[in-house]
Amino acid sequence: MEIKGLDIKNKAVLAPMAGFCDIVMRKAADDFDAGFTVSEMVSARALYYGDKKSHELMETFSHKAPFGVQLFGFDPNDFVHATKHVLDHNPDFIDINMGCPAPKIVNNGSGSALMKNPPLAAEIAKAVVENAKGKPVSVKIRKGWDENYLTAVEMAQRCEAAGVSFITVHARTKQQMYTPGIDLDIIKAVKQAVNIPVIGNGDITCPEDAIKMMDYTGCDYVMVGREALCRPWIFRQIKQALNGETIDSDLTVEERMQLLMWHIEKLCEVNGEFAGMKKARGQAALYMKGLRGAAHLRYLTNSLSVFSDAENLVKEVLKENV
Repeated sequence: MEIKGLDIKNKAVLAPMAGFCDIVMRKAADDFDAGFTVSEMVSARALYYGDKKSHELMETFSHKAPFGVQLFGFDPNDFVHATKHVLDHNPDFIDINMGCPAPKIVNNGSGSALMKNPPLAAEIAKAVVENAKGKPVSVKIRKGWDENYLTAVEMAQRCEAAGVSFITVHARTKQQMYTPGIDLDIIKAVKQAVNIPVIGNGDITCPEDAIKMMDYTGCDYVMVGREALCRPWIFRQIKQALNGETIDSDLTVEERMQLLMWHIEKLCEVNGEFAGMKKARGQAALYMKGLRGAAHLRYLTNSLSVFSDAENLVKEVLKENV
């Protein structure tokens, strides 16, 4: 099932991860054929009050695939005003976060706290749909709050009735955070309960995981999160697998380091060298996954301060792994 209003050429899409999916990470995913990308969470209330940093989170590079802005909050009135600000950035769609489990988000009733209040969630969805000027609106939900609030199906049905165009389901409760394994049955149940596209999310680490999720649940797309941070080329591999094509090998160590240097250079370009190198520490550590001496190499990423440090890090990686 296609998402009306969006030209999506790959059924594997990038998850919106706060603190990770900045403008540079989204560009990397887009370059490797992600079906769409989404901004980090943007506070609807902060937009209501004209927060400058929130507007910066919505900026993006030119991109091949659709780009969406994700909002979070708890007051429908905030979303009415925030949606108008979002439209100034001309995204291809607007997503509403109803699944983030972070304490600072749920403690004020936002994110996955909405899983305990489906009527309010639907009211928020309706507020965005009515002010989105025809752009697609989506919601990202979880299985539920805990085993006593398994509300994903009800949430999906209410949000569909409110006019959303598609739904993403992270197949864990808020209490489970990001472990243990996902519950594919909840994605399947949501897919069977609504008549709009459903995206499955959780534990996609290889093309086989994507195929298994789609085959078992019937979901229309898959959303890749943490694995994409260290292997953004996974989107191209999943696309190839779904098309029955030969799957590209993982990048060589040399190619991975070229990608890392591009990533760090862009971070410095966007943020300036001081802030860019600070952000590069976490990103560089992710690219060390699976390398020989990874623990030591991750330790070295903590001291990245100027661009030449990154060049020295790459030399150390290549010395250990080539």
